[in-house]
Order: sequence, then structure tokens, then C-alpha cells
Amino acid sequence: MPGDQCMAAKISVYSNEETGSSLSSSDTQCRSFHHRKTMGDMVGALHNANWGGVVTAGIMDGKQITPNVECFVNSCKHWESGNFCHASSIAVTGANAAKTADTDCETFEAQK
Repeated sequence: MPGDQCMAAKISVYSNEETGSSLSSSDTQCRSFHHRKTMGDMVGALHNANWGGVVTAGIMDGKQITPNVECFVNSCKHWESGNFCHASSIAVTGANAAKTADTDCETFEAQK
């Protein structure tokens, strides 16, 4: 989806693959990320599209696409048992991202 909204039905956040843990947002990544460079990339992402959210957001004022968020970063204060994220909203960044490793969950906050 153009702009800064993700049209995924499920967003999956993981720890850094190399270290297996996360101490900061730069140690996290969005595994649901699909590069939007070509039409083939966009078609490849359709298996995880939140069509209901896209339609609702397009025709009803104040509605947003609301994906499910699963989080495997158990060192984050928003993580809860069952690999759920209980943050009120999340922000995944990755300006010019070309692959999953180029993305970060900016909502990550280390547990104290």
C-alpha cells in the first residue's frame, strides 16, 4: 500500500537473526516485509493482505488498517506470552528497505 501504512493482515516482528536477541530497535526486524519495487514483489505480498482493512479504511472516515501483530522479541516490554504485542500501536521503519534485515520495530522498548 502506498504511503506509511502496512496492508499486511499479520505483522511478524523478530529478534536479530545473527544474535538471537534484541537490546534496541535496531536489533529487531519485520519478517512480514515485502519489497515494493516491481509488480512481482507486490503480487508476492498478496498472500498476507488485509483486504477488509484496506476497503474499510478507503470508504469509512476514521477507520484504519488494523493488522494482527505477533512478536517474537521477548526482551521487549510490549511482548506478552503467546508471542503477542500489546503496544497500542507499532511503528516499523526501514527507509529504502530492500529486505527484512533493513527494517526495525521502532516501538521496541527493552524490559527493565
